[in-house]
Amino acid sequence: MVQAVLESTEPFVTQEAAPPPAAPARYHMAFHGTGGGLFLLILKNVLLTLLSFGVYAAWATTARRKYVWQNLEFHGQRLVYHGTGRELFGGYLKVLAGYALFLGVPALLRRFSPTLGNIVQLAFAVGVLSLIPFAMYWSRAYLLSRTSWRGVRFSMEPGAGPFARTFIGGYLLTIVTAGLYGPVWLNRLRKISTDRSRFGNQAFHYDGPDLEAWKISIKGMLLSLLTLGLYYFWYAAELARFEIEHTHFQGARARLDVTGWEMCKLTLVYLLGTTFTLGLAFPWLATHVLRFFVERLTFEGTIDFASVIQGSAQGDAAGDGLADALDVGVAL
Repeated sequence: MVQAVLESTEPFVTQEAAPPPAAPARYHMAFHGTGGGLFLLILKNVLLTLLSFGVYAAWATTARRKYVWQNLEFHGQRLVYHGTGRELFGGYLKVLAGYALFLGVPALLRRFSPTLGNIVQLAFAVGVLSLIPFAMYWSRAYLLSRTSWRGVRFSMEPGAGPFARTFIGGYLLTIVTAGLYGPVWLNRLRKISTDRSRFGNQAFHYDGPDLEAWKISIKGMLLSLLTLGLYYFWYAAELARFEIEHTHFQGARARLDVTGWEMCKLTLVYLLGTTFTLGLAFPWLATHVLRFFVERLTFEGTIDFASVIQGSAQGDAAGDGLADALDVGVAL
């Protein structure tokens, strides 16, 4: 009994409360370009392109990309664009040579056989249409291969076959299903493009479920019709958040903080601004739009930058030129 009393008089030993879990790292983006800087660049590009009868167009495109890239910052470091006007001009020449064959060979054959010339022309047209997914993939591969951050370049896995097969098969299914398969098709194309994109030796990943993408799109299209297009901004915002938030790199996921109302206001300001200034306000509005989205885009999680080393980065400017000629260039 005495022993029990003595034990009860010993001081209580309290355990220190466990520290709260650390918040996940958050990597921010920023855009430092200005409307005035972009205006001067556009003015220079237009003048030199006119004076050179269009030859300067390749250098103008490269200068525009360099301006945007060097003003994009991620986690305190800016992107660098390594493409040159010379290599892009060479790509344009290759596309021009292909275009000359596309028109010249059928025209030559028609001199001997109009029927044969028309058959070859039709075959060439089908061939050009089948090149669309390849051009999209090659263009992205070229842009990524000429982009670096902290001295490490981005890239795409070589081989556009998986993307092209998904593109063509999904396009046909979308037609057969009167557009109902479209959201799934686009979601699968995004997955292939993202999963085959690399930063150095590390891959990006996309895990957006097809069914969820389909539900968002069907609901968005129906409500947009019922509201005479007004709901479209909320639909576009929800789909953009879905696509971004299912994109991740190592242990970090992307996040986009944007609402439908913000997209509505942004679109109205852009349209009214370009209309009432006859396009003169475009550089200021374009930089405003770009800054709006960039500064709302973050990665949350853990990225081990020390584990990222340079990988193979290959891309042909001809693919970018072909995408430009077919008007199917894909924005990064």
